[in-house]
Amino acid sequence: MWPPDTWHYALLKFVSSADELFLASHFGEIKATGDTASKSAYSSTTKVEARQGQRLNATDDLRSESHQISYMLQIDFDPVESDRESNRTHSQPKSDYKTNWEPVRMRGMDFYPLLRQSYHEFFMFDFDLQPDVNGTVPTLLNLTALSPAGFAFELGEVHDIGGTLTFAVSMKPEVRIISELKQASPTMSPASERGGILAEKLVGNLDDVEVMMGQEQQPSNNQSMQIIVCMRLGVPGVPTWPDKCRYGQRLLPASSIINNTDIMGLIHVPFPESGLWYVTMGLFCHGAETARVTIIDSVKEFVRQHLNLLQEMRSPCACAANAKIHENCIGSKDCLAGMNETETLKVKECMMDSKCTDNYLEMTRLFDVHHRSATEQHFALENCNTSVVFSISSSPCVAGRCGRFGRCYHYMSGGFVFSTCVCMKGYRGWDCTEDSQVPSSMSILMASLLLTLSNLLFIPSIYLAFRRRYYTEGVIYFFAMFFSIFYHACDSGEDEYSFCLVKISVLQFCDFYCGLLAIWVTLIAMAHMPQQFVSLLNMFGAILLAFGTELNKQSLWVFLAPALTGICLISTSWGLRCAKTRKWFPARRYLTIFMPLGLVLVMIGLVCYAFLQTKQNYHIVHSVWHMVMAISIMCLLPSHKSFMPKS
Repeated sequence: MWPPDTWHYALLKFVSSADELFLASHFGEIKATGDTASKSAYSSTTKVEARQGQRLNATDDLRSESHQISYMLQIDFDPVESDRESNRTHSQPKSDYKTNWEPVRMRGMDFYPLLRQSYHEFFMFDFDLQPDVNGTVPTLLNLTALSPAGFAFELGEVHDIGGTLTFAVSMKPEVRIISELKQASPTMSPASERGGILAEKLVGNLDDVEVMMGQEQQPSNNQSMQIIVCMRLGVPGVPTWPDKCRYGQRLLPASSIINNTDIMGLIHVPFPESGLWYVTMGLFCHGAETARVTIIDSVKEFVRQHLNLLQEMRSPCACAANAKIHENCIGSKDCLAGMNETETLKVKECMMDSKCTDNYLEMTRLFDVHHRSATEQHFALENCNTSVVFSISSSPCVAGRCGRFGRCYHYMSGGFVFSTCVCMKGYRGWDCTEDSQVPSSMSILMASLLLTLSNLLFIPSIYLAFRRRYYTEGVIYFFAMFFSIFYHACDSGEDEYSFCLVKISVLQFCDFYCGLLAIWVTLIAMAHMPQQFVSLLNMFGAILLAFGTELNKQSLWVFLAPALTGICLISTSWGLRCAKTRKWFPARRYLTIFMPLGLVLVMIGLVCYAFLQTKQNYHIVHSVWHMVMAISIMCLLPSHKSFMPKS
């Protein structure tokens, strides 16, 4: 036992992050063991005043690298009342109520402990503050400019990473509605209803918020308040004015910046990594006497101070032609005040252009110093505080939704379950709200009509097949046209002009299958085989094509396999016929006119289908595919007049 008022020195080696160890002990993950503390007649309150013995090189990863830091420890011993200690149970010490909900001081910031609540639906959980001494969960968090506040929470490796992690924060009182939603009991609501509550908790009722802001939110003492939020995995960030977060020696943009005139600040992290996450918030206040100089005023003052540079500007400088005019205007106070932003910035750029001045590097440095000095803020630390409502939660997609034009789905891949939005009507983006490529109603209608009506070009092919007594082929051409029309009528209308005869999956299968079967029977007809072989090959192809369509209907090989097989059959049949009759087969007119024309059309169709078709030009390129395939059938389907050689 060390006597009181004694100094001791120790060399501490941190294998992992000291902050994680400190937080772990606070959350109860590391508990003291041994009989020394229980047998002692004194309890120790340790005050650690750390001085860094030597400056360590900055590292980007504060958790992975070992550090050696010299610490100076002062241990003060205070007597305790033994009677109270003996009557208190081990699981409920005197300080439990305090340490369970009061913040932990770390890196000059107050870290508040959180309590996790999980729900039955995938990726649905949130964090609230620990209950206070009265057993109630605080709905508001007080922030002061003297000390940033933060939270630390753990995300698991499987069940927590497939949704969207969201942090929402707003200053009191405009989001009081959201804090009231916290009182809804999750155990009394089904999972779907709880998802709606969470979504409202994050987004809130913006109409009501605007009304409350107009009635209640007035910055006190003409102060302008701003909260800088830092959110990162593995290491807490220090909010730094005006818009940065410091992580060790790295200065990165802030995750979010909220003013007292903003409704809410939101941070969404899709598919967050597992590990220890940190959220820190810093409050900055500015009084009425520290009104910020505008950027353009700062630029005007800079060009006025360096007016003499305009006299030295010569061609090819962009400002050389109007240098005299600019010099006279900048020299006049009234003219400079009325100078527009474009001209002011142009003169400033010329002063830092290598074509206009020799010391352009020095001018660039001087402008940076001048601008920072002119726009520098003076912070009001006293009487600078506010209350905020915050929410740390996870949900599928974006608050369980995908906007008005998307649906949230759960998928499984490689043993992982994740949620994602499937967008409709041309909307894109993570939450189906990006509308830069949304087509108009007229373009949707035109695309639908083009895809459906282009199939009507199969009618001449059907007529020609029946006239040449290819009845089986004619029936297949008809159903290829029929299912293609109704599939595209169901698929291309974007729920506005669509008509689905049956489920779209059935129509899609029939469309691809009948199209492949039409190609196959046309090749068999061109081979000109005996009838018994024609029936056998048609049935053989029908079965295999059904298998290939179900396996991967959009694969290029599903089209190439029957085409290459048919070409081999045609070559074999025609070669045997030529060898047997000692005549050219088929007729020269078919070989020189109809067959080359049909093959060119088929090649154009295959190139369009395989290489030119995109989501943007789908309605055009695919319609061309319909038309060239229909015309190619009329060219390639054998005719007795043009196909059979004359005897």
